[in-house]
Amino acid sequence: MIKLFFRQFAIVIGASSLLFTACKKETTDTVEPIKLSASADSIMAATTSSTSLLAGSSLQLGINGHPLGDKPYLAVSATKQISMLNNMNMTWYRVDMLSQADGTITVPTLLDPLLSAAAAGNVKILPMLNPRTLDYNDSEANSYKKGKTLGANFASKYAKYFTYYELGNDLDLRVLLPNTTGQSQAHYDRKKFNTLAAYLKGMDEGLKSKDADAKTMISAGWLHYGFLRMCDWYGVKFDVVAYHWYSDMEAAAPKSPNNIPDITKKLGSLFPKKPIWFTEFNYRYKSSSTTNESDQQTFVKNFINKCKANAQVKVAIVYELFDEPAKTGAEASYGIMKWATQFTVWKNKLVASLLGN
Repeated sequence: MIKLFFRQFAIVIGASSLLFTACKKETTDTVEPIKLSASADSIMAATTSSTSLLAGSSLQLGINGHPLGDKPYLAVSATKQISMLNNMNMTWYRVDMLSQADGTITVPTLLDPLLSAAAAGNVKILPMLNPRTLDYNDSEANSYKKGKTLGANFASKYAKYFTYYELGNDLDLRVLLPNTTGQSQAHYDRKKFNTLAAYLKGMDEGLKSKDADAKTMISAGWLHYGFLRMCDWYGVKFDVVAYHWYSDMEAAAPKSPNNIPDITKKLGSLFPKKPIWFTEFNYRYKSSSTTNESDQQTFVKNFINKCKANAQVKVAIVYELFDEPAKTGAEASYGIMKWATQFTVWKNKLVASLLGN
């Protein structure tokens, strides 16, 4: 999975607001799966039900994961991962996917059992399709052709498995100008943006040329909704607004000069005809805090309730299933499952019990 995290947190005095930027995580570990201890299954049991959490709402929940490459996921079978989602009343599993030139996923031996397990468990996979051939030095015409080829080749292989596709991840950050908030089109490198938008337009049209039912989405985060509006204006026919939102953003957004108390309402006002999916959200772990789990539980519960209150928000997907202790900093602790014995025995964090049954 490509993970959003802070590289910079700054306040520009005057008219500008808090600046959030991030960098891309494209690490793929390859190890043999580790045999789980017998106690792992029993630890999975959660203590409360999310039935009341979703009561009266059509909101669907899901989670991010890295089942096609990262060590914690390779240690747990696809069937078990899907079972964990079932136990937390989650219907979506967002997975990053890197394809080869002909559209085939680079690790079919991992994808095939995941697709089978998801079908058996009635869980839908949201592929985050890596734009591996994107080159910001390309002309718009050439960029469009590359994006269309990648999208068409992927859909020609996998259209029967998917309906929704996320086109890349955090691409807004690649064209954002320094010391800007991302709210305005003036905050982006126009030349790079045009090349990127042409590629995304090609991806969208390529996917839909092979999958007539395809629905596509493009993601942004923090106050970078200007990027999504520009894609719309450019002519990228994406169907869903995908957004990434973390606890520090939630805390900063209502403050002056941002004045955004509810990001779901802000996005709804900007994109009144598009459904909204939060394809990443979670509490931002603080390594020095002794209340991380409790704070994570509180944030996730409150944000789900905020999404429930806005009918335009259709899906909310937590980042992520497992802690990844090999990662540095807060990246290691975003999971809603932690390891009692690394990659062998896992335990619920409080938020997993909140969602579980």
